[in-house]
Amino acid sequence: VDRVLYVVRTRNEIQPVLRELKRFNAEKYSFLYSARRMCPLLSGEDLSHEDFWETCRLLRLQGECSYFNMISEMEARNAIEVVRSVDGMPQRAVELLAVQGYCPFFALKLAASEAQFIVATYPYLFRPDIFQGTFEPLDYSDFVVVVDEAHSLLNISSLLEARITLDDIRRSITEIQEYGLPEEMEKALLTLGSEISRNKPIGQKLRRIDRQKLLGILGDPEAWADAAQDVRIAKIKERLGEGRPVKISVALTRVARFAELLAVEGTGAYTFSTNNGRVGATVLPLEPCLVTREPLNESKAAILASGTLPPSSMLRDLLCIEKNVRVYDVELLHGPVFPPQNQYVIVAAELTSKYTSRGRETYQLYARYILETYRGTVKAVLVVYPSYEFMHNILRSIQDIARYEKLNMIVEDKATSIEDVVEEIQRHSRHTLVNAVAGGKLTEGIEIVDRNGRSLIGVVFVAGVPYPQLDDYLQDQYHALQQRLGEKNTRKLLLDYAAAVRARQAIGRARRSTEDR
Repeated sequence: VDRVLYVVRTRNEIQPVLRELKRFNAEKYSFLYSARRMCPLLSGEDLSHEDFWETCRLLRLQGECSYFNMISEMEARNAIEVVRSVDGMPQRAVELLAVQGYCPFFALKLAASEAQFIVATYPYLFRPDIFQGTFEPLDYSDFVVVVDEAHSLLNISSLLEARITLDDIRRSITEIQEYGLPEEMEKALLTLGSEISRNKPIGQKLRRIDRQKLLGILGDPEAWADAAQDVRIAKIKERLGEGRPVKISVALTRVARFAELLAVEGTGAYTFSTNNGRVGATVLPLEPCLVTREPLNESKAAILASGTLPPSSMLRDLLCIEKNVRVYDVELLHGPVFPPQNQYVIVAAELTSKYTSRGRETYQLYARYILETYRGTVKAVLVVYPSYEFMHNILRSIQDIARYEKLNMIVEDKATSIEDVVEEIQRHSRHTLVNAVAGGKLTEGIEIVDRNGRSLIGVVFVAGVPYPQLDDYLQDQYHALQQRLGEKNTRKLLLDYAAAVRARQAIGRARRSTEDR
């Protein structure tokens, strides 16, 4: 039997797949997502991805992580049994492994070494370093790959993103000074920081910065990788000498990663600014091919699953797929999955989300429509906005208009989980106003359902056409793709299909069974 690597966009999407595996009485299966989120020691710490792994490595070297030490006493079949015992609930498996004294991540990694079916988040397939570190000595050709929510591959480029902030640069300069690294490196980082500050964007859109100029400033990426390694070794020796576990952070690791991706052809460099005032630069691939070509073409077979894919010829060109492509359209061959008569569509023609029309009156008009929709139903209402900024402007109007009214409301943020949403909806007898952003964790690939598989969402309100944010990065993507795909196809893929997919995915949250109305 072929080994299957089934990848999903977010950890929330693992649960439905595990539930189906349980229903079909599958035996050897496991799952994987972020080790940082699973860690019983460090999950509550405010650590970056790089700092988490530095600290994890240190704790293991010290022998201070009892959870990791226990892995030597575990067999893969024991971890697989834990996964099979929790009725498709990944978080319960993680908690149970930790209670038993095992590191959840390394236990699940061990399970994956013998599992025939592995459910994992996208990085385990599309990040070569993560794939190799997890599955060696296996390679892509050992797996049949299934990509769930494959429409997300239209925007997969951000998976390889490398970010650096001005704070990272300042900390890196301190490391250079403390550990006696070449003065030229300090000068390079001072110049880099000045260049980023000078090109700081207005608002939160990405602003183009000269990639070649940054390459000239930083020079050889390997020199930065070597410097980061030198600092890492020195810090580990210091901490080992102290004889107690201490968080370890190597800022130069982020500089090295930034320099490495910056040197890759087909990438662009941009400055960014966050809500809390942090400023920095990011490097992003301009085409999905940089991310998808190797995994999809070198795997034994690749299945792209989605109800909202663009035409296969366009998808093949966009993702640089070299395999023979076959299309299996379930509804075309077997009829509608959900009865069409169970869905009712209302178009509010007076509403618009055009940038030129955005203002207090527009936000208040949206707020009134949303409130009337909420008042007119007894089930949960999912409101989907084009962006966080647009959502918060409308929410302020909702709170102003309904300030004397009790609203059961959920607002999506970074900490929101699918479990929290289901619990909140059920706590309020299902009548809840759920506010989410198109393309986010609550609008794609997840199921907000009751125990019978029926959707808890009764109405989906698409509050504005969810086009991608127009900034320098989108313009550069457009230019890069236009040279290969032409003007017409590029516009369709980057703008029209992107908006249509986000809207259709959001609507799909209300249609999870044939009985949903």
